Amino acid sequence: MNPSLSRRFCLLSPPGPLADDILQSFLRAAVSLDCPTGECLVAPGLPRWEADRLLARLRAHGELSDAGWLAEARQAYVAALSGASTPSSAAADSPSPPSRERFAGGEGPREKAQRLGITALSDVELLALMLRTGTSERDVLGLAEDLLVEHDGLVGLAGMDVSALAQGRGLGQAKAGEIAAAFELARRLARAARRDRPRLSTPEEVAAILAPELSTLRQEQFYCLALDTRSRLLGEPRLLSRGDIDGTEAGPRLFYRAALAAGASSAIAVHNHPTGDPSPSAADLAVTKRLAAAGRTLDIPLVDHVVIGDGGRFSSLRREHPHLFAAV
Repeated sequence: MNPSLSRRFCLLSPPGPLADDILQSFLRAAVSLDCPTGECLVAPGLPRWEADRLLARLRAHGELSDAGWLAEARQAYVAALSGASTPSSAAADSPSPPSRERFAGGEGPREKAQRLGITALSDVELLALMLRTGTSERDVLGLAEDLLVEHDGLVGLAGMDVSALAQGRGLGQAKAGEIAAAFELARRLARAARRDRPRLSTPEEVAAILAPELSTLRQEQFYCLALDTRSRLLGEPRLLSRGDIDGTEAGPRLFYRAALAAGASSAIAVHNHPTGDPSPSAADLAVTKRLAAAGRTLDIPLVDHVVIGDGGRFSSLRREHPHLFAAV
């Protein structure tokens, strides 16, 4: 049997792969079924509580779901069963220390998340990522697995309060608080709604948002307004640079880095003139042309460049200089 299997699948962990008669009986019956259940496994003579306990471990570790087996896990258990002759011979294998046994090859939950994305982690691995460390008796994956089995999965664990969690083996107040906080954030997210986002389809709407703040400044400030597909503002206006009374500029690299980070479908450039006169300068025209060209390349169109003056005055370069936005 491949020695790495015992480090990758929950029922092949120390004290020795398949060293238990009940475990072997359970697996022989379970791998013969595409979607094993407690009712099906009682027939071969397994105690119902044992079948349910082992099924819960498989589900908590992401190796079994309502749709059936994870193919890789099923194949590993079949291979392990073919190599497990007797409990005594399996028990003769030297046990491995619990601290990082399942992290062989250097990939724990954190590394797996970085390589494949957080959604690739099982419930056990996500919980282990939060716990960070295990105990002297159980590695962090084993501790996470025990918690999920003990509390009947994520739903049961989410219902525990901090004091009850802190009394669990291997936790304490700090870890219990972090787990409870994560579940509380999830509950609040489920209840939350996106805040209303202003629609910015005209320069008047842009000026209404930024003119009260920018019209009184004594230095220029340059902003990127990231928009979604419906021309609604994504997040807050992003300040890119500050200058003096002679001006400031944000080049295409800085401007579109902010737009891309916000997931923008389009963007608007905005800056103020401390003199109070919103008439665009030659530098304003030049930077607008560069931003529009970069936007076409990145498929994030520059909708407008609005210059804010005082007294509610503004200039829209889209209206006054539309040729700057046209492809050459």
